[in-house]
Amino acid sequence: MNKRTNLPFFKFSATGNDFILIDNRAGIFTGEEVEFFQQICQRRVSVGADGVLLFEDSPEYDFQLRYFNADGSQTECGNGARSAAWFAWENGLADRTMKFRFDDAVYEAEVTGNSVKLKLPPARDVRDVVGILNEKDLQLGGFVNTGVPHLVLFGRAVDEYDVQSLGQKYRHHVQFQPAGANVDFVEIISANQIKMRTYERGVEKETLSCGTGCVASAFIANLKKATRFPTEVVTRGGILRVDRDEKSGHLYLEGEVKLVYEGRLISP
Repeated sequence: MNKRTNLPFFKFSATGNDFILIDNRAGIFTGEEVEFFQQICQRRVSVGADGVLLFEDSPEYDFQLRYFNADGSQTECGNGARSAAWFAWENGLADRTMKFRFDDAVYEAEVTGNSVKLKLPPARDVRDVVGILNEKDLQLGGFVNTGVPHLVLFGRAVDEYDVQSLGQKYRHHVQFQPAGANVDFVEIISANQIKMRTYERGVEKETLSCGTGCVASAFIANLKKATRFPTEVVTRGGILRVDRDEKSGHLYLEGEVKLVYEGRLISP
């Protein structure tokens, strides 16, 4: 079979973050097919998605995963990892609780119905990025890497912000070069609830939710605003829950995963 013709795929939505999952256990794709991934992620002219998941065999774990943003760049993804875990469980490729490799990290997941709880590595590279913010109605939260680098900003009414222009501005800030950073806009609702919008690098626009962004936002909100875990994170695509193991520092992300449809791609 030509890998770009009659290609089986699965379309997932994880609280509005959407993905094209390709079962790559036969090694159809090497990961070098950047232009192809870009093409099939285009909305209106192809399948359309925030990114592509390659589901692959692992000699050590239940499976391994690679993720490519809509622009073809490779990274990790919390909601993508949750989608892949559900796919593994649903297709008998892993038990309800599983362990898998995602790039250089090892993740664990537990599937309960349509909900997937993901165990992530502890947050790293936590730092204040003093002097970068010049928006009067926003407050600097900080920078943290939760598998993906995030800049967290606090505001009073995040629904009113121009996330596209502000996100572009700070995503490319000199302090985050060359990789750049996702930008999270966070509103504190209560001690256990926050509202979040995210501008995602690699997609280069706002997504309906961002898993690693939820974790980053809850982590920084706890650090700077004394919110408590577990934290409910309200996104435009749905509600996710973030918790932390105080002893190990591991973070947990839990929320719904939906298989929207499956099909075959005739052409990109």
